[in-house]
Amino acid sequence: MSPALSRKEGLGVIGPLIAFLAVSLAPVQAQDSTASQVAFKFTTVDNKLLDEVTEYNRQLEKKGLIFHDADLDAYINTIGQDLIAHQPQLENVHFRFRVLRDPMVNACAFPDGSIYVNTGLLAVLENEAQLASIFGHEATHVINRHMYLENRSMRKKVLAINILEGIASNMPAGSTFGAAVALGANLSAAILVGTIYGYSQDKERDADRHGFELMVAASYDPHAMPRTFELLDERLEFEPLDTFYRTHPKLEERHRTAMERIQGVQSTDARMGGESEYLAHAAPAICANIEADLNCRRARTAVARALRLQQWNPAEPRYRVLLADAYRALGAKTAEPTVEEEGRHGQAEHRKLYFRMTEQEEQARLLTKPEGSAARSENFSKSEALYRRTIEQNPDYALAHRGLGFLYEQEGNNSEAAREYRKYLDLTADTNLDHLRIARRLAQIEKTMQPGPAPQK
Repeated sequence: MSPALSRKEGLGVIGPLIAFLAVSLAPVQAQDSTASQVAFKFTTVDNKLLDEVTEYNRQLEKKGLIFHDADLDAYINTIGQDLIAHQPQLENVHFRFRVLRDPMVNACAFPDGSIYVNTGLLAVLENEAQLASIFGHEATHVINRHMYLENRSMRKKVLAINILEGIASNMPAGSTFGAAVALGANLSAAILVGTIYGYSQDKERDADRHGFELMVAASYDPHAMPRTFELLDERLEFEPLDTFYRTHPKLEERHRTAMERIQGVQSTDARMGGESEYLAHAAPAICANIEADLNCRRARTAVARALRLQQWNPAEPRYRVLLADAYRALGAKTAEPTVEEEGRHGQAEHRKLYFRMTEQEEQARLLTKPEGSAARSENFSKSEALYRRTIEQNPDYALAHRGLGFLYEQEGNNSEAAREYRKYLDLTADTNLDHLRIARRLAQIEKTMQPGPAPQK
Protein backbone atom coordinates (compact mmCIF):
# COMPACT_ATOMS: atom_id res chain seq x y z
CA MET A 1 0.00 0.00 0.00
CA SER A 2 1.37 3.38 -0.94
CA PRO A 3 2.03 6.08 1.69
CA ALA A 4 -0.22 8.27 -0.43
CA LEU A 5 -3.23 6.45 1.01
CA SER A 6 -6.57 8.13 0.34
CA ARG A 7 -8.31 9.80 3.26
CA LYS A 8 -11.17 7.33 3.25
CA GLU A 9 -8.82 4.35 3.09
CA GLY A 10 -6.62 5.76 5.85
CA LEU A 11 -9.56 6.13 8.21
CA GLY A 12 -10.84 2.68 7.40
CA VAL A 13 -7.68 0.85 8.41
CA ILE A 14 -7.08 2.36 11.86
CA GLY A 15 -9.08 -0.25 13.78
CA PRO A 16 -7.77 -3.32 11.87
CA LEU A 17 -4.24 -1.95 12.09
CA ILE A 18 -4.28 -1.72 15.87
CA ALA A 19 -5.47 -5.31 16.04
CA PHE A 20 -2.80 -6.35 13.52
CA LEU A 21 -0.03 -4.72 15.53
CA ALA A 22 -1.28 -6.20 18.80
CA VAL A 23 -1.09 -9.71 17.33
CA SER A 24 2.13 -9.26 15.40
CA LEU A 25 4.08 -7.89 18.36
CA ALA A 26 2.99 -10.62 20.78
CA PRO A 27 5.98 -12.96 20.26
CA VAL A 28 8.46 -10.51 21.82
CA GLN A 29 6.61 -10.03 25.12
CA ALA A 30 8.69 -12.55 27.02
CA GLN A 31 11.80 -10.37 26.73
CA ASP A 32 10.39 -7.58 28.91
CA SER A 33 10.96 -9.06 32.36
CA THR A 34 14.71 -9.45 31.93
CA ALA A 35 15.53 -6.66 29.49
CA SER A 36 16.47 -4.16 32.17
CA GLN A 37 18.55 -6.68 34.14
CA VAL A 38 20.79 -7.93 31.34
CA ALA A 39 23.55 -5.82 29.77
CA PHE A 40 22.13 -4.57 26.51
CA LYS A 41 24.26 -5.50 23.51
CA PHE A 42 23.98 -3.01 20.68
CA THR A 43 23.58 -4.41 17.18
CA THR A 44 23.79 -2.76 13.78
CA VAL A 45 20.00 -2.51 13.79
CA ASP A 46 20.04 -0.73 17.17
CA ASN A 47 22.70 1.73 16.05
CA LYS A 48 20.67 2.52 12.93
CA LEU A 49 17.62 3.25 15.08
CA LEU A 50 19.70 5.49 17.33
CA ASP A 51 20.82 7.46 14.27
CA GLU A 52 17.19 7.80 13.14
CA VAL A 53 16.20 9.07 16.58
CA THR A 54 19.00 11.63 16.50
CA GLU A 55 17.74 12.87 13.15
CA TYR A 56 14.15 12.88 14.43
CA ASN A 57 15.12 15.08 17.38
CA ARG A 58 16.94 17.41 15.01
CA GLN A 59 13.94 17.67 12.70
CA LEU A 60 11.58 18.40 15.59
CA GLU A 61 13.74 21.37 16.51
CA LYS A 62 14.22 22.49 12.92
CA LYS A 63 10.48 22.48 12.20
CA GLY A 64 9.65 24.44 15.34
CA LEU A 65 7.70 21.61 16.96
CA ILE A 66 9.49 21.90 20.31
CA PHE A 67 7.90 24.40 22.67
CA HIS A 68 10.50 26.52 24.42
CA ASP A 69 9.84 28.38 27.66
CA ALA A 70 12.73 28.77 30.09
CA ASP A 71 10.66 28.40 33.25
CA LEU A 72 8.66 25.43 31.98
CA ASP A 73 11.78 23.75 30.61
CA ALA A 74 13.46 24.00 34.01
CA TYR A 75 10.31 22.80 35.78
CA ILE A 76 9.79 19.63 33.75
CA ASN A 77 13.50 18.85 33.71
CA THR A 78 13.61 19.00 37.52
CA ILE A 79 10.66 16.60 37.74
CA GLY A 80 12.20 14.22 35.25
CA GLN A 81 15.66 14.24 36.79
CA ASP A 82 14.21 13.57 40.24
CA LEU A 83 12.53 10.45 38.88
CA ILE A 84 15.65 8.95 37.31
CA ALA A 85 18.10 10.19 39.94
CA HIS A 86 18.94 6.71 41.26
CA GLN A 87 18.89 4.87 37.94
CA PRO A 88 22.20 3.47 36.65
CA GLN A 89 23.89 5.26 33.77
CA LEU A 90 22.99 3.58 30.47
CA GLU A 91 25.04 3.47 27.32
CA ASN A 92 23.90 5.96 24.68
CA VAL A 93 21.33 7.54 27.01
CA HIS A 94 21.17 11.17 28.05
CA PHE A 95 17.82 12.01 29.62
CA ARG A 96 16.16 15.21 28.37
CA PHE A 97 12.58 16.23 29.11
CA ARG A 98 10.93 18.51 26.57
CA VAL A 99 7.54 19.81 25.38
CA LEU A 100 6.09 19.29 21.90
CA ARG A 101 3.70 21.73 20.24
CA ASP A 102 0.87 19.30 19.58
CA PRO A 103 -2.73 19.25 20.88
CA MET A 104 -2.75 15.44 20.66
CA VAL A 105 -2.96 14.06 24.21
CA ASN A 106 0.29 12.14 24.16
CA ALA A 107 3.81 11.66 25.50
CA CYS A 108 6.63 9.58 24.11
CA ALA A 109 10.17 8.47 24.86
CA PHE A 110 13.11 7.60 22.65
CA PRO A 111 16.00 5.25 23.38
CA ASP A 112 18.55 8.08 23.57
CA GLY A 113 16.71 9.43 26.64
CA SER A 114 14.68 12.12 24.88
CA ILE A 115 11.27 12.29 26.53
CA TYR A 116 8.55 14.50 25.13
CA VAL A 117 5.21 15.55 26.58
CA ASN A 118 2.71 17.21 24.24
CA THR A 119 1.09 20.53 25.08
CA GLY A 120 -2.20 18.63 24.69
CA LEU A 121 -1.33 16.38 27.62
CA LEU A 122 0.01 19.24 29.76
CA ALA A 123 -3.36 20.96 29.25
CA VAL A 124 -5.18 17.91 30.68
CA LEU A 125 -3.12 17.37 33.84
CA GLU A 126 -3.84 19.03 37.18
CA ASN A 127 -0.60 18.90 39.13
CA GLU A 128 3.07 18.01 39.26
CA ALA A 129 2.61 14.48 40.59
CA GLN A 130 0.41 13.56 37.64
CA LEU A 131 3.09 14.79 35.26
CA ALA A 132 5.60 12.72 37.23
CA SER A 133 3.45 9.64 36.63
CA ILE A 134 3.67 10.28 32.88
CA PHE A 135 7.42 10.83 32.96
CA GLY A 136 7.95 7.73 35.11
CA HIS A 137 6.11 5.61 32.55
CA GLU A 138 8.07 7.07 29.64
CA ALA A 139 11.43 6.89 31.41
CA THR A 140 10.86 3.17 31.92
CA HIS A 141 10.59 2.69 28.16
CA VAL A 142 14.09 4.15 27.92
CA ILE A 143 15.56 2.31 30.91
CA ASN A 144 14.25 -1.07 29.75
CA ARG A 145 15.24 -0.49 26.09
CA HIS A 146 11.68 -1.03 24.86
CA MET A 147 12.01 0.73 21.52
CA TYR A 148 15.14 -1.21 20.62
CA LEU A 149 13.43 -4.51 21.44
CA GLU A 150 10.30 -3.56 19.54
CA ASN A 151 12.29 -2.42 16.54
CA ARG A 152 14.08 -5.76 16.30
CA SER A 153 10.73 -7.49 15.88
CA MET A 154 9.26 -4.99 13.42
CA ARG A 155 11.86 -4.57 10.70
CA LYS A 156 10.02 -6.80 8.21
CA LYS A 157 6.53 -5.47 8.81
CA VAL A 158 6.55 -3.29 5.71
CA LEU A 159 2.81 -3.53 5.16
CA ALA A 160 1.99 -2.21 8.61
CA ILE A 161 4.43 0.66 8.17
CA ASN A 162 2.93 1.70 4.84
CA ILE A 163 -0.50 1.77 6.45
CA LEU A 164 0.81 3.85 9.34
CA GLU A 165 2.40 6.30 6.92
CA GLY A 166 -0.94 6.63 5.19
CA ILE A 167 -2.68 7.40 8.45
CA ALA A 168 -0.04 9.96 9.36
CA SER A 169 -0.64 11.69 6.02
CA ASN A 170 -4.31 12.13 6.96
CA MET A 171 -3.76 14.39 9.94
CA PRO A 172 -5.59 17.74 9.82
CA ALA A 173 -4.00 19.97 7.19
CA GLY A 174 -2.41 23.23 8.31
CA SER A 175 -2.38 22.34 12.00
CA THR A 176 0.11 20.96 14.49
CA PHE A 177 -2.15 18.02 15.45
CA GLY A 178 -0.04 14.93 14.86
CA ALA A 179 2.79 16.87 13.23
CA ALA A 180 5.37 14.85 15.12
CA VAL A 181 3.58 11.67 14.02
CA ALA A 182 3.82 12.62 10.37
CA LEU A 183 7.49 13.44 10.82
CA GLY A 184 8.16 10.08 12.48
CA ALA A 185 6.40 8.22 9.66
CA ASN A 186 9.09 9.35 7.28
CA LEU A 187 11.96 8.14 9.46
CA SER A 188 11.29 4.94 11.35
CA ALA A 189 8.64 2.32 11.95
CA ALA A 190 9.64 1.98 15.61
CA ILE A 191 9.42 5.74 16.15
CA LEU A 192 5.93 5.88 14.71
CA VAL A 193 4.52 2.86 16.50
CA GLY A 194 6.24 3.71 19.78
CA THR A 195 4.90 7.27 19.84
CA ILE A 196 1.30 6.47 18.93
CA TYR A 197 0.12 2.95 19.66
CA GLY A 198 2.47 1.98 22.44
CA TYR A 199 4.32 -1.28 22.81
CA SER A 200 3.28 -4.83 23.62
CA GLN A 201 1.00 -5.21 26.63
CA ASP A 202 3.81 -6.55 28.80
CA LYS A 203 6.04 -3.59 27.98
CA GLU A 204 3.31 -1.09 28.75
CA ARG A 205 2.44 -2.83 32.02
CA ASP A 206 6.14 -2.85 32.86
CA ALA A 207 6.28 0.90 32.18
CA ASP A 208 3.32 1.55 34.48
CA ARG A 209 4.72 -0.68 37.22
CA HIS A 210 8.27 0.69 37.17
CA GLY A 211 6.99 4.23 36.58
CA PHE A 212 4.94 3.87 39.76
CA GLU A 213 8.06 2.76 41.62
CA LEU A 214 10.00 5.75 40.30
CA MET A 215 7.22 8.07 41.54
CA VAL A 216 7.24 6.59 45.02
CA ALA A 217 11.04 6.67 45.21
CA ALA A 218 10.97 10.35 44.26
CA SER A 219 8.40 11.01 47.04
CA TYR A 220 5.47 11.76 44.73
CA ASP A 221 1.97 10.89 45.88
CA PRO A 222 1.08 7.56 44.22
CA HIS A 223 -2.61 8.51 44.13
CA ALA A 224 -1.73 10.79 41.22
CA MET A 225 -1.38 7.84 38.84
CA PRO A 226 -4.99 6.55 38.88
CA ARG A 227 -6.26 10.14 38.78
CA THR A 228 -4.15 10.70 35.67
CA PHE A 229 -5.91 7.79 33.94
CA GLU A 230 -9.28 9.34 34.83
CA LEU A 231 -8.25 12.62 33.24
CA LEU A 232 -7.02 10.86 30.11
CA ASP A 233 -10.45 9.32 29.71
CA GLU A 234 -12.16 12.72 29.46
CA ARG A 235 -12.72 14.28 26.05
CA LEU A 236 -15.16 16.78 24.59
CA GLU A 237 -14.96 16.09 20.87
CA PHE A 238 -13.67 13.84 18.14
CA GLU A 239 -9.92 13.44 17.81
CA PRO A 240 -8.48 12.39 14.42
CA LEU A 241 -6.25 9.73 15.95
CA ASP A 242 -6.28 7.92 19.29
CA THR A 243 -2.92 7.45 20.93
CA PHE A 244 -1.94 4.86 23.52
CA TYR A 245 -2.85 7.42 26.18
CA ARG A 246 -6.46 7.53 24.93
CA THR A 247 -7.11 3.89 24.05
CA HIS A 248 -9.78 1.66 25.63
CA PRO A 249 -9.91 -0.81 27.26
CA LYS A 250 -6.31 -0.16 28.23
CA LEU A 251 -7.20 2.94 30.25
CA GLU A 252 -9.77 1.06 32.32
CA GLU A 253 -7.33 -1.74 33.02
CA ARG A 254 -4.50 0.69 33.84
CA HIS A 255 -6.73 2.64 36.23
CA ARG A 256 -7.88 -0.52 37.98
CA THR A 257 -4.31 -1.79 38.35
CA ALA A 258 -3.09 1.57 39.66
CA MET A 259 -5.85 1.60 42.29
CA GLU A 260 -4.76 -1.86 43.43
CA ARG A 261 -1.11 -0.80 43.44
CA ILE A 262 -1.59 2.15 45.80
CA GLN A 263 -3.20 -0.02 48.47
CA GLY A 264 -0.89 -0.16 51.44
CA VAL A 265 1.54 2.41 50.08
CA GLN A 266 2.28 5.12 52.63
CA SER A 267 1.87 8.56 51.08
CA THR A 268 2.25 10.79 54.14
CA ASP A 269 4.06 14.00 53.20
CA ALA A 270 4.28 12.75 49.61
CA ARG A 271 4.50 15.43 46.93
CA MET A 272 1.40 16.17 44.89
CA GLY A 273 1.83 19.81 43.96
CA GLY A 274 -1.15 22.12 43.79
CA GLU A 275 -2.96 23.03 40.59
CA SER A 276 -2.11 26.71 41.00
CA GLU A 277 1.61 25.97 41.22
CA TYR A 278 1.37 23.63 38.24
CA LEU A 279 -0.46 26.20 36.11
CA ALA A 280 2.07 28.87 37.03
CA HIS A 281 4.62 26.81 35.09
CA ALA A 282 2.44 25.13 32.45
CA ALA A 283 0.23 28.09 31.46
CA PRO A 284 2.38 29.26 28.51
CA ALA A 285 2.21 25.79 26.94
CA ILE A 286 -1.52 25.55 27.63
CA CYS A 287 -2.04 28.91 25.92
CA ALA A 288 -0.15 27.65 22.88
CA ASN A 289 -2.25 24.52 22.97
CA ILE A 290 -5.51 26.47 23.04
CA GLU A 291 -4.43 28.25 19.87
CA ALA A 292 -3.53 24.88 18.32
CA ASP A 293 -6.91 23.44 19.34
CA LEU A 294 -8.64 26.35 17.62
CA ASN A 295 -6.63 25.69 14.46
CA CYS A 296 -7.68 22.03 14.63
CA ARG A 297 -11.43 22.73 14.91
CA ARG A 298 -11.47 21.72 18.56
CA ALA A 299 -13.35 24.72 19.95
CA ARG A 300 -15.01 22.82 22.79
CA THR A 301 -11.65 21.70 24.10
CA ALA A 302 -10.29 25.22 23.65
CA VAL A 303 -13.18 26.67 25.68
CA ALA A 304 -12.57 24.22 28.54
CA ARG A 305 -8.83 24.90 28.66
CA ALA A 306 -9.20 28.69 28.38
CA LEU A 307 -11.95 28.77 31.01
CA ARG A 308 -9.65 26.91 33.38
CA LEU A 309 -6.87 29.48 32.92
CA GLN A 310 -9.25 32.43 33.14
CA GLN A 311 -10.73 31.16 36.39
CA TRP A 312 -7.24 30.56 37.78
CA ASN A 313 -6.08 34.11 36.97
CA PRO A 314 -9.02 36.36 36.03
CA ALA A 315 -6.82 39.45 35.74
CA GLU A 316 -4.68 38.09 32.91
CA PRO A 317 -5.93 39.59 29.62
CA ARG A 318 -4.42 36.85 27.48
CA TYR A 319 -6.53 34.16 29.14
CA ARG A 320 -9.69 36.23 28.78
CA VAL A 321 -9.03 36.87 25.07
CA LEU A 322 -8.27 33.19 24.44
CA LEU A 323 -11.60 32.32 26.05
CA ALA A 324 -13.33 34.91 23.87
CA ASP A 325 -11.60 33.46 20.80
CA ALA A 326 -12.78 29.98 21.79
CA TYR A 327 -16.42 31.03 22.24
CA ARG A 328 -16.28 32.81 18.88
CA ALA A 329 -14.89 29.68 17.21
CA LEU A 330 -17.55 27.56 18.93
CA GLY A 331 -20.20 29.39 16.94
CA ALA A 332 -23.27 27.21 16.48
CA LYS A 333 -21.95 24.41 18.70
CA THR A 334 -22.73 23.96 22.37
CA ALA A 335 -19.81 24.08 24.79
CA GLU A 336 -20.65 20.56 25.99
CA PRO A 337 -21.49 17.65 23.67
CA THR A 338 -25.15 16.71 23.57
CA VAL A 339 -26.39 13.29 24.64
CA GLU A 340 -26.85 12.40 20.98
CA GLU A 341 -23.29 13.46 20.15
CA GLU A 342 -21.89 11.31 22.94
CA GLY A 343 -23.57 8.18 21.57
CA ARG A 344 -21.96 5.89 19.02
CA HIS A 345 -24.01 7.31 16.14
CA GLY A 346 -23.21 10.86 17.22
CA GLN A 347 -19.50 10.15 17.37
CA ALA A 348 -19.60 8.60 13.91
CA GLU A 349 -21.46 11.65 12.61
CA HIS A 350 -18.94 14.02 14.17
CA ARG A 351 -16.12 12.07 12.58
CA LYS A 352 -17.83 12.25 9.19
CA LEU A 353 -18.33 15.99 9.47
CA TYR A 354 -14.74 16.53 10.54
CA PHE A 355 -13.29 14.93 7.45
CA ARG A 356 -15.96 15.71 4.86
CA MET A 357 -16.82 19.31 5.68
CA THR A 358 -14.84 22.46 6.20
CA GLU A 359 -15.40 24.31 9.46
CA GLN A 360 -17.49 26.90 7.60
CA GLU A 361 -19.64 24.19 6.01
CA GLU A 362 -20.19 22.49 9.36
CA GLN A 363 -21.23 25.78 10.97
CA ALA A 364 -23.64 26.51 8.11
CA ARG A 365 -25.21 23.09 8.56
CA LEU A 366 -25.66 23.64 12.30
CA LEU A 367 -27.25 27.04 11.68
CA THR A 368 -30.10 25.42 9.74
CA LYS A 369 -31.44 24.22 13.09
CA PRO A 370 -32.99 26.50 15.75
CA GLU A 371 -30.69 25.13 18.46
CA GLY A 372 -27.68 25.98 16.31
CA SER A 373 -28.78 29.59 15.94
CA ALA A 374 -29.44 29.83 19.68
CA ALA A 375 -26.00 28.42 20.51
CA ARG A 376 -24.31 30.84 18.12
CA SER A 377 -26.11 33.81 19.63
CA GLU A 378 -25.14 32.78 23.16
CA ASN A 379 -21.52 32.04 22.28
CA PHE A 380 -21.06 35.28 20.35
CA SER A 381 -22.58 37.22 23.23
CA LYS A 382 -20.11 35.66 25.68
CA SER A 383 -17.26 36.32 23.28
CA GLU A 384 -18.12 40.00 22.82
CA ALA A 385 -18.49 40.54 26.57
CA LEU A 386 -15.04 39.05 27.21
CA TYR A 387 -13.39 41.15 24.49
CA ARG A 388 -15.05 44.33 25.74
CA ARG A 389 -14.17 43.66 29.37
CA THR A 390 -10.55 43.20 28.34
CA ILE A 391 -10.56 46.48 26.39
CA GLU A 392 -12.16 48.32 29.31
CA GLN A 393 -9.38 47.16 31.62
CA ASN A 394 -6.57 47.15 29.03
CA PRO A 395 -7.48 49.58 26.22
CA ASP A 396 -4.22 48.97 24.38
CA TYR A 397 -4.39 45.18 24.42
CA ALA A 398 -4.18 44.65 20.67
CA LEU A 399 -5.40 41.05 20.52
CA ALA A 400 -8.73 42.01 22.07
CA HIS A 401 -9.36 44.52 19.27
CA ARG A 402 -8.31 41.96 16.67
CA GLY A 403 -10.67 39.31 18.08
CA LEU A 404 -13.53 41.76 18.33
CA GLY A 405 -12.93 42.69 14.70
CA PHE A 406 -13.20 39.03 13.70
CA LEU A 407 -16.41 38.68 15.71
CA TYR A 408 -18.07 41.71 14.12
CA GLU A 409 -17.01 40.56 10.66
CA GLN A 410 -18.59 37.14 11.29
CA GLU A 411 -21.78 38.91 12.33
CA GLY A 412 -21.76 40.99 9.14
CA ASN A 413 -21.12 44.25 11.01
CA ASN A 414 -18.36 45.50 8.70
CA SER A 415 -18.19 49.08 9.96
CA GLU A 416 -17.52 47.95 13.55
CA ALA A 417 -15.12 45.28 12.34
CA ALA A 418 -13.16 47.89 10.38
CA ARG A 419 -12.97 50.15 13.42
CA GLU A 420 -11.52 47.36 15.58
CA TYR A 421 -9.06 46.31 12.87
CA ARG A 422 -7.81 49.90 12.57
CA LYS A 423 -7.28 50.03 16.32
CA TYR A 424 -5.34 46.75 16.18
CA LEU A 425 -3.13 48.10 13.38
CA ASP A 426 -2.47 51.27 15.38
CA LEU A 427 -1.27 49.15 18.31
CA THR A 428 1.01 46.76 16.41
CA ALA A 429 4.18 47.21 14.41
CA ASP A 430 3.92 47.04 10.64
CA THR A 431 6.76 44.51 10.65
CA ASN A 432 4.46 42.03 12.36
CA LEU A 433 3.24 39.38 9.89
CA ASP A 434 -0.22 39.38 11.43
CA HIS A 435 -0.30 43.16 11.04
CA LEU A 436 -0.03 42.62 7.29
CA ARG A 437 -2.81 40.02 7.29
CA ILE A 438 -5.20 42.29 9.17
CA ALA A 439 -4.29 45.23 6.92
CA ARG A 440 -5.30 43.16 3.91
CA ARG A 441 -8.49 42.06 5.64
CA LEU A 442 -9.33 45.66 6.46
CA ALA A 443 -8.75 46.70 2.85
CA GLN A 444 -11.21 44.04 1.66
CA ILE A 445 -13.85 45.16 4.15
CA GLU A 446 -13.42 48.83 3.26
CA LYS A 447 -13.80 47.90 -0.40
CA THR A 448 -17.19 46.34 0.30
CA MET A 449 -18.21 49.41 2.29
CA GLN A 450 -17.54 51.88 -0.53
CA PRO A 451 -20.69 53.27 -2.15
CA GLY A 452 -21.30 52.15 -5.72
CA PRO A 453 -21.33 54.55 -8.67
CA ALA A 454 -24.19 56.99 -8.82
CA PRO A 455 -26.93 55.91 -11.24
CA GLN A 456 -26.80 57.70 -14.60
CA LYS A 457 -29.60 60.07 -15.45
